[in-house]
Amino acid sequence: MAITRFAVLLAILLVLSVGSIHVFTDVLPWKTTMKYSSSILSETTTKQYRSHGVQIGNQDTVETETHTWNVSTGFIGSRGQTSALKTEVIFLSDVNSTYQGDIITLRLHARDDNGRRRYLGGDLWRAAIYNTTSRFGSMGKVIDHDNGTYTVHFYAGFSGQVVVQIMLVLQREAIKHQKLFLLPMEFRGYWNGTFRHDDITENSICFTQREGHWNDMCEYPHPRALGNTVFLCRPPKSLGCNTLIGISATRSGNNKLSSNFTHQFEKPDAPRVIKGFNDRLLIQSGVKSGINTYSVPRCESDLLEPLVTGYWLGMRWYSLVCQNREWNHAKEVQKCLQDKDVYFIGDSTTRQWYQQMLDIAGYPINATDDNWRKRVNTIPGDYNVSGEDAYDMIVTDLKNNINFTFHHHALSLHRFVPISRFPYSIDVLDELTAPKCNYVIVISLWAHFDSWTTDSYTERLSMIAIGIQRLRERCPNTVIAIKGSHERNDMLNYWIHYDMNRIMKDVFRGHGVFFIDIWDMNFAFVAAHQGTMTIHMPMTLIKEEVYMFLSHACLK
Repeated sequence: MAITRFAVLLAILLVLSVGSIHVFTDVLPWKTTMKYSSSILSETTTKQYRSHGVQIGNQDTVETETHTWNVSTGFIGSRGQTSALKTEVIFLSDVNSTYQGDIITLRLHARDDNGRRRYLGGDLWRAAIYNTTSRFGSMGKVIDHDNGTYTVHFYAGFSGQVVVQIMLVLQREAIKHQKLFLLPMEFRGYWNGTFRHDDITENSICFTQREGHWNDMCEYPHPRALGNTVFLCRPPKSLGCNTLIGISATRSGNNKLSSNFTHQFEKPDAPRVIKGFNDRLLIQSGVKSGINTYSVPRCESDLLEPLVTGYWLGMRWYSLVCQNREWNHAKEVQKCLQDKDVYFIGDSTTRQWYQQMLDIAGYPINATDDNWRKRVNTIPGDYNVSGEDAYDMIVTDLKNNINFTFHHHALSLHRFVPISRFPYSIDVLDELTAPKCNYVIVISLWAHFDSWTTDSYTERLSMIAIGIQRLRERCPNTVIAIKGSHERNDMLNYWIHYDMNRIMKDVFRGHGVFFIDIWDMNFAFVAAHQGTMTIHMPMTLIKEEVYMFLSHACLK
């Protein structure tokens, strides 16, 4: 598909630009085409306040001078939570004249089970357009106007018939409960600490704590890594605190929802697809008049976020964030990374990246969905493999002098975590002191932190951001990317992982890193290929994610 058919979708952050579009048209040769209507450009994000569904006429319902309260308008009514079955869908775009490259816009008017308008925002929606035959899929941008109305923008990156799917993922009340009551709650996850000295082995309960007080605990503070959060263990029966050798995760803790809210995270309440509107749309080929040309930027650091991140067509991801490309020639990748130390710091989803990177770089390991977890013991040719297991390993390309290192972060939720092999990410960064400073780094911390409080999780990321600043002072040309989160088919943690993505963006914004937002990319893949979200997505998808990383790392 010609690149001139791709679009940045109202350029950058249309939602924040009322009546205008700010774009860069003269800097880069990578032009795209898009069309927009005056109705989209004039859309206001001004909050509208209502009288809770009660129509106020011209009568003096409230007489401000005499402070008289007119009770004659009182009535018996019921107000429920947002219902996907009652919510209205209104197309603002001309559905009979939609062309490839168009912006497709619709409006949601949320209603409750009684059909009554909702005048509060905060519901979490997911919107997709897809065609499974051509394996096209793209996610829409949902804008919450905080008044019960939501605007959805899609990019028509494909010509043909598409399905428009709008899903109410979680209601406002469910999210509010998690945000205000569950997430601030500590002790939602525990570890079983193993203490050993000579032939004596003892166990005790361990946990993290930031607020409150404690008495007579084994303390393992690490302010550079955790800030004010402290890792604690109950003292073992006879051994000292310094004999801790490993921890094993257990999910038992204060991680349960109130019984009044459990149903909001389960079917049929969540998630639920909106029915009762024309969800088939024909996107025509060709381009109408009135086209504006925009530039998709190169994959630089600290990019502003476009309205839609991109779309799948076949097995390729076409990014509207930046100029991603395929990296099919191993020698080109090796040339880009020659004399570099490439670090992957994170969890098992980052381990997938590590294995896929080795494959893309031409090393004969044949990474698949079945073997990516396995440790690479040997690689035929001029390669050296070191490290004790798959969670802490180094592959060295002796010919091109490239070191590929993977470190799993500390305090993970594995069955057993040896303290010596699961370092804190900040310690890995602070130990990067090679004179040549040829570092390329990707960091991703999210999948093991859904039981952490928002403050502790944010603080841990902030400590890494400070560590990045220290590294940049030593090595100004270090390339750093942050990989975002994705949903893992777990409704209880859906919004938590969704919000983690926002927190990562906020913490690392302005630090000169390249943020790789894979949330929509993963959902669009599932829509296009009729798959299922899971913690470890298919390696065909992971390859496109790594292509995004290389499109940044190999800019120079």
